[in-house]
Amino acid sequence: MNNKTVMTLVFLAVSGCAAIQIPPDRLEGNEASMRGAEELGASGVPAAKLHLQLAREQTISAKKLAADGDDRAVMMLARAQSDAELSLGLAREVSVHADAQRAADELKAVRARGTP
Repeated sequence: MNNKTVMTLVFLAVSGCAAIQIPPDRLEGNEASMRGAEELGASGVPAAKLHLQLAREQTISAKKLAADGDDRAVMMLARAQSDAELSLGLAREVSVHADAQRAADELKAVRARGTP
Protein backbone atom coordinates (compact mmCIF):
# COMPACT_ATOMS: atom_id res chain seq x y z
CA MET A 1 0.00 0.00 0.00
CA ASN A 2 1.14 3.46 -0.65
CA ASN A 3 1.62 6.03 2.07
CA LYS A 4 -1.52 8.01 1.18
CA THR A 5 -3.77 4.95 1.55
CA VAL A 6 -2.27 4.08 4.92
CA MET A 7 -2.78 7.62 6.18
CA THR A 8 -6.40 7.61 4.96
CA LEU A 9 -7.09 4.33 6.78
CA VAL A 10 -5.49 5.65 9.98
CA PHE A 11 -7.54 8.84 9.75
CA LEU A 12 -10.78 6.89 9.26
CA ALA A 13 -10.00 4.56 12.15
CA VAL A 14 -9.20 7.44 14.50
CA SER A 15 -12.14 9.60 13.47
CA GLY A 16 -14.52 6.67 13.83
CA CYS A 17 -13.51 6.28 17.47
CA ALA A 18 -13.53 9.96 18.39
CA ALA A 19 -15.78 10.83 21.30
CA ILE A 20 -18.77 13.11 20.82
CA GLN A 21 -18.86 16.11 23.13
CA ILE A 22 -22.17 16.45 24.95
CA PRO A 23 -22.85 20.12 25.70
CA PRO A 24 -22.09 20.57 29.42
CA ASP A 25 -25.09 22.86 29.98
CA ARG A 26 -27.46 20.17 28.67
CA LEU A 27 -25.92 17.54 30.91
CA GLU A 28 -26.10 19.88 33.93
CA GLY A 29 -29.72 20.76 33.16
CA ASN A 30 -30.60 17.10 32.91
CA GLU A 31 -28.94 16.28 36.22
CA ALA A 32 -30.61 19.29 37.88
CA SER A 33 -34.04 18.08 36.75
CA MET A 34 -33.31 14.60 38.12
CA ARG A 35 -32.18 16.07 41.47
CA GLY A 36 -35.26 18.27 41.62
CA ALA A 37 -37.54 15.30 41.02
CA GLU A 38 -35.76 13.35 43.76
CA GLU A 39 -36.10 16.27 46.19
CA LEU A 40 -39.83 16.59 45.48
CA GLY A 41 -40.33 12.92 46.31
CA ALA A 42 -40.50 11.32 42.87
CA SER A 43 -39.59 7.99 44.45
CA GLY A 44 -42.96 8.02 46.20
CA VAL A 45 -44.97 8.65 43.04
CA PRO A 46 -45.04 5.56 40.79
CA ALA A 47 -45.23 7.39 37.45
CA ALA A 48 -42.59 9.92 38.48
CA LYS A 49 -40.34 7.15 39.76
CA LEU A 50 -40.59 5.33 36.42
CA HIS A 51 -39.67 8.42 34.40
CA LEU A 52 -36.84 9.27 36.79
CA GLN A 53 -35.41 5.78 36.32
CA LEU A 54 -35.74 6.12 32.54
CA ALA A 55 -33.93 9.46 32.71
CA ARG A 56 -31.08 7.92 34.69
CA GLU A 57 -30.73 5.01 32.26
CA GLN A 58 -30.88 7.28 29.21
CA THR A 59 -28.27 9.60 30.71
CA ILE A 60 -25.92 6.66 31.18
CA SER A 61 -26.63 5.52 27.61
CA ALA A 62 -26.00 9.03 26.28
CA LYS A 63 -22.62 9.16 28.02
CA LYS A 64 -21.67 5.74 26.62
CA LEU A 65 -22.78 6.72 23.12
CA ALA A 66 -20.78 9.94 23.36
CA ALA A 67 -17.69 8.05 24.48
CA ASP A 68 -18.12 5.69 21.52
CA GLY A 69 -18.40 8.61 19.13
CA ASP A 70 -22.04 7.94 18.28
CA ASP A 71 -23.98 10.98 17.08
CA ARG A 72 -27.13 9.65 18.77
CA ALA A 73 -25.72 10.69 22.16
CA VAL A 74 -27.25 14.17 21.98
CA MET A 75 -30.65 12.73 21.03
CA MET A 76 -30.47 10.21 23.87
CA LEU A 77 -29.66 13.01 26.30
CA ALA A 78 -32.67 14.95 25.01
CA ARG A 79 -34.85 11.93 25.77
CA ALA A 80 -33.33 11.75 29.24
CA GLN A 81 -34.03 15.44 29.78
CA SER A 82 -37.67 14.98 28.74
CA ASP A 83 -38.14 12.08 31.14
CA ALA A 84 -36.41 13.98 33.95
CA GLU A 85 -38.67 17.00 33.43
CA LEU A 86 -41.75 14.78 33.27
CA SER A 87 -40.74 13.10 36.52
CA LEU A 88 -40.25 16.52 38.10
CA GLY A 89 -43.66 17.67 36.88
CA LEU A 90 -45.43 14.55 38.13
CA ALA A 91 -43.79 14.83 41.54
CA ARG A 92 -44.68 18.53 41.71
CA GLU A 93 -48.29 17.76 40.77
CA VAL A 94 -48.67 15.40 43.72
CA SER A 95 -47.13 17.96 46.06
CA VAL A 96 -49.39 20.76 44.83
CA HIS A 97 -52.45 18.52 45.00
CA ALA A 98 -51.65 17.62 48.62
CA ASP A 99 -51.25 21.32 49.49
CA ALA A 100 -54.57 22.14 47.84
CA GLN A 101 -56.30 19.34 49.70
CA ARG A 102 -54.90 20.59 53.04
CA ALA A 103 -56.11 24.12 52.26
CA ALA A 104 -59.57 22.80 51.36
CA ASP A 105 -59.72 20.81 54.59
CA GLU A 106 -58.69 23.87 56.62
CA LEU A 107 -61.33 25.99 54.91
CA LYS A 108 -63.95 23.36 55.62
CA ALA A 109 -62.93 23.32 59.30
CA VAL A 110 -63.13 27.12 59.53
CA ARG A 111 -66.58 27.12 57.94
CA ALA A 112 -67.75 24.35 60.28
CA ARG A 113 -66.75 26.43 63.32
CA GLY A 114 -68.71 29.34 61.97
CA THR A 115 -68.04 33.02 62.48
CA PRO A 116 -68.43 34.62 65.94
